[in-house]
Amino acid sequence: MKNSILLIILGLTFSLASLAQDNVNPTQNSEQQKRKSLVAGTNLPKKNMVTRNVTPYPESDEADIVWQRKIWRAAELSEKVNHPLYFPTIETTSGKSFIQTLVEGIEKGEITAYNEDYTDTLSLKDIREQFGAADREYVEEKLDGSGDTTIYVKGSFGWGEVKELLITEEWFFDKRYSQMFVRIVGICPVRVYERSVSTADGDEEGTGSFSKKQLFWIYYPDARKYLAKSLCFTSKNEASPMSYDDLFLRRRFSSRIISEGASMNNRHVDDYSRSGLESMLESQRIEKEIMNTEHDFWEY
Repeated sequence: MKNSILLIILGLTFSLASLAQDNVNPTQNSEQQKRKSLVAGTNLPKKNMVTRNVTPYPESDEADIVWQRKIWRAAELSEKVNHPLYFPTIETTSGKSFIQTLVEGIEKGEITAYNEDYTDTLSLKDIREQFGAADREYVEEKLDGSGDTTIYVKGSFGWGEVKELLITEEWFFDKRYSQMFVRIVGICPVRVYERSVSTADGDEEGTGSFSKKQLFWIYYPDARKYLAKSLCFTSKNEASPMSYDDLFLRRRFSSRIISEGASMNNRHVDDYSRSGLESMLESQRIEKEIMNTEHDFWEY
């Protein structure tokens, strides 16, 4: 009997001690719970983008392709419908812009960067130089005459300077499906930046005029696997995440045709148009011609 009472007393003692220990530092417990909630982020179930697979294209045989044309497009990222490809322009933990995703994929070795003809590959160092983000060093002379000081400045990417995408596509009509299909072949981000000149003091001063530079090309069929697992910016519905591969597959972007294959000397639309309005109308004419071609194949 005495042993039973002793065990009950010891049990109560340990229980009170543990409760007292929990109440000694309530701030520590609240911090632990706070850290846990930050990791969880939300109580709602979320789709895991890392496990996403590439949506396969319908199989097409060369014998079934009765019409084919190559098209070049330009997508202005300043257009509202193209904002998912442009934002965010700063480093955030919530997501990355399309150009940030491409550079990250190149850095990881998941995406290969090429020149315009796809004959040579470009390294991350080459892309930094194209981007104007290469590391620089300056030699500064000390005023007391004790010698020179070398100052190293680490380059940084100006993600907001990529304001245009060049897209190469293959349009073809497959008689097996009686349908017109489109396949993206390549994508090139275009940097739009202000020209600068060096002053007498060695500083850079803007000139007020802007230049365009093609940074690199990616072969889209090889990059789809990485882009299918990369979340793009969506400001309307966070419950329905969309990858960059989904965006291009669903044609959720706006662009205009700037050139077409099998044309005279592969000329650009702007080369034979006298104004911006004429270029836009010519782009619309080519677009309509492609749609009419599909309708013509449906007639018997």
